[in-house]
Amino acid sequence: MNILRKIFSAIILSGCLVACTDSWDSHFSQQEEVIDNSEISVAQTTATDYLKSEKSLSSMYALFEEAGVVKTMDERDQVYTILVADNEAIAADTSTPTDDKDYLAKSHVSDVSLSPANLTDGQRVLMWNGKYLNVSKIKDENGHIIIAFNGTKVKKIVKVNNGFIYILKSYVSSPKSMYEMIEDLGSDYSMFREMIMSRNKKVFDKNASMPIGVDNTGSTVYDSVFVVTNPYFVAKKFDLMSESLMATMLIPSNEVITEALNAAKQSLKEWNMTRADSVLENWIFQAVFFNQKYTKLDFANNIDITSVFDKQWRTTIQQVDVEHPVQMSNGVAYHITWMKIPTNVLIYRLKDYFKWYEYLSADDKASYFASENLVFEKCETKVTAWSGWPAGGFPEIENRVLRYKLENTAVQEYTLNFTPLKYKANGAGSYTAAPYMIPPGEYDLCLGFEQKLGHDVEISFDKDYVSTITASQLTSTTFHYDRGGQGYPEGYDLSKATNSKKSNYDRDGGKIGEVTISGTQARSILITLKGKKVTNGKTCFHHWCLRPTKNCY
Repeated sequence: MNILRKIFSAIILSGCLVACTDSWDSHFSQQEEVIDNSEISVAQTTATDYLKSEKSLSSMYALFEEAGVVKTMDERDQVYTILVADNEAIAADTSTPTDDKDYLAKSHVSDVSLSPANLTDGQRVLMWNGKYLNVSKIKDENGHIIIAFNGTKVKKIVKVNNGFIYILKSYVSSPKSMYEMIEDLGSDYSMFREMIMSRNKKVFDKNASMPIGVDNTGSTVYDSVFVVTNPYFVAKKFDLMSESLMATMLIPSNEVITEALNAAKQSLKEWNMTRADSVLENWIFQAVFFNQKYTKLDFANNIDITSVFDKQWRTTIQQVDVEHPVQMSNGVAYHITWMKIPTNVLIYRLKDYFKWYEYLSADDKASYFASENLVFEKCETKVTAWSGWPAGGFPEIENRVLRYKLENTAVQEYTLNFTPLKYKANGAGSYTAAPYMIPPGEYDLCLGFEQKLGHDVEISFDKDYVSTITASQLTSTTFHYDRGGQGYPEGYDLSKATNSKKSNYDRDGGKIGEVTISGTQARSILITLKGKKVTNGKTCFHHWCLRPTKNCY
């Protein structure tokens, strides 16, 4: 290997390093360093002429010529930095960075003349394809400087009249942007591509459009130029087209998406529940874009990562090929090998009422509302129907409660073993009732009673004690019907609601605690309510609610 040492003292160049200009000398007299290349030489010719004359670069020259790079360079009075791979390196390379020859050729040319001395570690160089290449310039164990572009090492440098040619050990890899990668996805990924591209907008670019006349109304007529934007993503400060983005994208194939959708719909069918297809499909693409660049280690060290759309991605359940990252100019992509639409997406919340008691047969009452020391008094509507947001299409709500009296007031305690049920009136006095079949997982259990209930209530879930709500706690509005506590119905926008009591509308109710439904299959549940210190001889129940937590995945 020939090594050129650049030092402050005079240098006598021999062999292939000839006819150095004062400008050339000044480049290499700025610092002491040893460039670890097989050769650094000077050629008194233009870049295109040098490439054409070097037989070892004939493959690269042919690529440049086919892509129109040679013609463009010859027509312009410009200096360049040109990256090339010789024929031997190209022949040995088993995979080309891209099949797009125009893109590949333009990945290797930049409109700036960069000498080795002017390159710095971490520098970014803008190429003709609009992408930046990262420069690395580090010392090896022998103190020699190793130069690389996007990790591809330089093995020879040639100074020509209009710039520098860096001969590399292979083609340089210049990844496409996230948006370009989505555009180029094959037919096996058409479902995912359409999810993104369908949200594009074509916008008239007045500044880029040339006026060509005036119409009969006096308005200017343009030779119109339109640009494509994706405001859906930009609204999340995540511009798929921006080169400044440093992001992660997870890519599902049609097969992965179809399998996930089919499994989700089958689960909903088994649970006797429904969910809009749009919710399931939207989650698929909203869950796979992240505003930072994740590595294999990040997936191993984090149970959950959160997408730019605030969707939860559980790394211990979802399956991603982290062994084969796909580099992008603005981040990294990984292929998804298996995907599950989480239970907490399939179920937003489960909420229903105690009021169905009055419509049930004696047998069903005994089955769903098994009680001790309680006698049914009445079901009563305490508040007339109202809607927190009529313009939003939300239904009117009535606060109808189930009232009991103590059978034996001297005991001052009661037990209600309640099995949540779905009730459907069929007309002519008939109905259908069935227990809710709820899938395994962790949920927030919330309940509603009536303010100032007057006694403590001990709550158990599937016979496991959860918490006791005291009479003092029940004086607040937290457990008053469904006016307080946590949560709202899906899509309810408090900022757009119109009613003065909009914050009271259809809430989850007061949180009792987190409960877990065990097993592997959906099943019915049991909520046990035990009244303590019931001095007034009565009690009242309004609703129950289960909201899936992040661990109900």
